[in-house]
Amino acid sequence: MMSLIFKQIVNTKDIDYANAMLIYQEAFPPSERQPLSKISERLAAGKSQLFVGIIDEEVICMALLWDFKKTDFTLLDYMAVSENHRNNHFGSEFFNFIVDKVKSNHKFLFLEVENYLFGDNREQRKKRINFYLKNGSYLLDNVPYILPSLDKSLPLEAQLMIAPKYKSLHIKKSEIENLIKRLYLEIYEKSENDALLISVLKKIPNKINLVNKMI
Repeated sequence: MMSLIFKQIVNTKDIDYANAMLIYQEAFPPSERQPLSKISERLAAGKSQLFVGIIDEEVICMALLWDFKKTDFTLLDYMAVSENHRNNHFGSEFFNFIVDKVKSNHKFLFLEVENYLFGDNREQRKKRINFYLKNGSYLLDNVPYILPSLDKSLPLEAQLMIAPKYKSLHIKKSEIENLIKRLYLEIYEKSENDALLISVLKKIPNKINLVNKMI
């Protein structure tokens, strides 16, 4: 069975960067995509990290990471597998590589995933969440979250996850408040007075359990 070759891309002139961006554009709708100019700008500034998985010199998966400085967390900003290589072991292999990479820096991976209780593609959303659960991720139970839109469409109901197993099966409200604020300010470039951010923060429960149970 073939295994992936993993590579970090630091130069946007690398041919593998262009191929990774093709996967990115195919996998994510406009409402969830940062402009390519923003991605290249963040890579050049060292704010984002780009990793790819390669088979027979072909890039078949990509992931963008954003490190939340002075926290225990790194955001899995995007991860995608090319359409021709989905529904096999490559997605799990690549995700576990990313988790191990983050762990080597004494961090945990933080994920935003679309809530399977909403939308027209609920089965697809459920499948995606179960993929992460199967690969050792934990859902933040009863934490309503809204994913800001990157175009002019409506925001999306989402859920938050952590990988791998955290230090305990609970996490402090203040920790999640801080992470959500930084998501909105650093990734989505919102202000602290953003109405959606304020609304999300108000709904964070005082007790947050971490759950690994297939849905």
